[in-house]
Amino acid sequence: LILASRPPFLQVTLSSVMAGILIAWIHQGAIDAFLAVLVVLVAVFLHLSVNLIHEYWDWKSGTDNINVNAFRPFTGGSGMIQLGAISPTEELVFGLSLMFLGAILGIYILIIVHEALIPLLLIGFIAIFSIIFYTGSPIKLAHRGVGEFFVFLNFGPLMALGAYIVLTRNIHLEPVIVGSLIGLLTAGILIINEFPDAEADEKAGKKHLVVRLGLAKARYLYATVMILPYILTVTFALMHMLPITILITLLGLPHALKIVRICFRHYNDFKALFPANIGTIKNHLIYSLLVIIAYLITGFFPVTFFY
Repeated sequence: LILASRPPFLQVTLSSVMAGILIAWIHQGAIDAFLAVLVVLVAVFLHLSVNLIHEYWDWKSGTDNINVNAFRPFTGGSGMIQLGAISPTEELVFGLSLMFLGAILGIYILIIVHEALIPLLLIGFIAIFSIIFYTGSPIKLAHRGVGEFFVFLNFGPLMALGAYIVLTRNIHLEPVIVGSLIGLLTAGILIINEFPDAEADEKAGKKHLVVRLGLAKARYLYATVMILPYILTVTFALMHMLPITILITLLGLPHALKIVRICFRHYNDFKALFPANIGTIKNHLIYSLLVIIAYLITGFFPVTFFY
């Protein structure tokens, strides 16, 4: 069950949540460590739950069963159901249990942070809606070409903003911006992993953006979400909307360009494309760690020049 939940992908959750926590720390000068831990736990439980529930619905639709191009666990699901390691029902029950556990902790946070009830309820509603209906009937967001947007939204700006609101009881644009930059790179992980899955997904009726665009055109979507965060990082730093220290994330740009080139050259050769699947996850990790380092520098050395 643990392997089926694919915990290595938790980096996409932890990066956005940590960004929100660090921004709150810088803005306030101090944060409630207990609340920060609760926020991380809620985010982790909800993320693991969506992996499990999503994989159950992919099994039910048949897409993971007919996927001959998968490089598990990166594409085509974890493969635990196909290997017989767990039953589909066990995976669904475990996923729903984690979702309810995350929801209960979320309600506990709402009781403590009642001043910010409305925005946190809205974020929570979007999160639960996305978990249930990402591939679940009858809405099936991923089948309608909007799954990538909901991944960006939930694992990017909403994660960072939610953490910030819990710790400050306020809404601020900065965590939304930083979360969005990280969220674009998270969407990039999903998009590149949809390339080898596209054939099986189309047969199963899962018409995500890569299926709708076709592999050749989808390269440009992938390139956009991979390069745009670096352009926007510079833009927002120069506009003094982000600390100047955030520019250290540009150290990851050469790697991003390298894996975009791999995608353009080998978009229909999935074995040759595989380094881009791995590289996209690595790129997300590099950018996220550099964001965290940037905010730690800004927090420990509070110089006006940083903003």
